[in-house]
Amino acid sequence: MRTLAALLLPILLVSPAFAAKDDKTPEGPSAKRITGSESYMPTFGLRASISHGFQIAGVLAVDAGLDVPSAKSRKKVEALRPRLISEMRDAVLTYATLTYTVGQKPDADILKARLQKAVDNVLGEGEAKVALASVIVYTK
Repeated sequence: MRTLAALLLPILLVSPAFAAKDDKTPEGPSAKRITGSESYMPTFGLRASISHGFQIAGVLAVDAGLDVPSAKSRKKVEALRPRLISEMRDAVLTYATLTYTVGQKPDADILKARLQKAVDNVLGEGEAKVALASVIVYTK
């Protein structure tokens, strides 16, 4: 029994399920910060399939953030985060299916304008400004 306990103890100590949680450690990719600014709130994982005819030709991956200068607005963004992410994903999907041409470079200006409109629809105009971190097309 002691041998079994000696073998399992290192596994339990290293396992994330048993590790002590550090409040300063971010959880998941949406918690990563690319700037030290307190007004920047990241939104990662905006993905959409790119179709060509009836086949999937690739994936459009967009990482963006919101510049939210007001503390009151930041609380509003946190409260509405699921709805914001949903609207932003819809904007990326609409761009990927209706505007983007397979094989071309994505138009970051159009994509940013659509994301800004989606954010304004949820929060109200002028509450937050969209900042694109990356726009990547993965093809087959």
